[in-house]
Amino acid sequence: MASRAPRVIVGVDGTEGSIEALRWAAHEAARRSWQLHVMTCAELPVAVDAALGGYGSDSAAMRQVATECEAVNARAVDTARAMELGVEVSGETVLGTPALALAATPRPEELLVVGPTSHPGRLTDALGSVASLVAHRSHSAVAVVHGHDHHADIHRIVVGVDGSAGSDAALDWATEQALICGADLVLVHGWVYPYQGPRTGITEPRDEMRLDAMRTLEASALRAHELAPSLRCHPLISEQSPASAIVDAALDADLVVVGSRGHGGFSSLVLGSVSRTVLQHSPVPVVVVPFRA
Repeated sequence: MASRAPRVIVGVDGTEGSIEALRWAAHEAARRSWQLHVMTCAELPVAVDAALGGYGSDSAAMRQVATECEAVNARAVDTARAMELGVEVSGETVLGTPALALAATPRPEELLVVGPTSHPGRLTDALGSVASLVAHRSHSAVAVVHGHDHHADIHRIVVGVDGSAGSDAALDWATEQALICGADLVLVHGWVYPYQGPRTGITEPRDEMRLDAMRTLEASALRAHELAPSLRCHPLISEQSPASAIVDAALDADLVVVGSRGHGGFSSLVLGSVSRTVLQHSPVPVVVVPFRA
């Protein structure tokens, strides 16, 4: 049996943010000549599910929610097809928690797209946003689309680099995306004193640490050149926190790419602090790339 072609999968719940994510995903599917798959998740609000004792899936309330979500999905599919981008569009409504259902759907080589939608109910602060949870759990790259009108051509891509394996995975993905879009690639490495990277000496610590940071950036630039010699690549070093450096560079960009984790521990427990901060503050769509050892 022939393997299925890769898809761009987008989560849509009917909110304005999810429709912007749908439009961006449709253009991305067209750029890659992939199928667009629209997913809507039917889930009872926390308070209603608790009142039903956790057995809401067979209830009249759950059936009503499912019917409403199916209508949302059908409208989203119609919206994508009406864009006339030459993309094959399919739709699906599933029962389950959005973050878990969406994260479990893509294959590693596919792309999952979501809007910056928060988890419904009073558990938002404890559980985090759907976007953050999906970015942490998904085995595929996850694009989080902020704001409006970010679905046009991509001319400038910012990628955060720090020399870690997770950073290399993000750089590889960003390099491929830049080739697909014909875009410039900006490699951003932020560092603060004391620098958390390989040490090459102990004299004049700040100067030595700056040299360490520059070597890290140079190594990433060399990697990008080896992957795509024709790519227009612009290394950028900044003496500020990595997240701040990336967000500042994003002001002149169309897309930001970061790894799910960089240097630091507890990678199996939480989304990295840099990627989480960039997701919250970037003015343009952010792609979080997982590292698979």
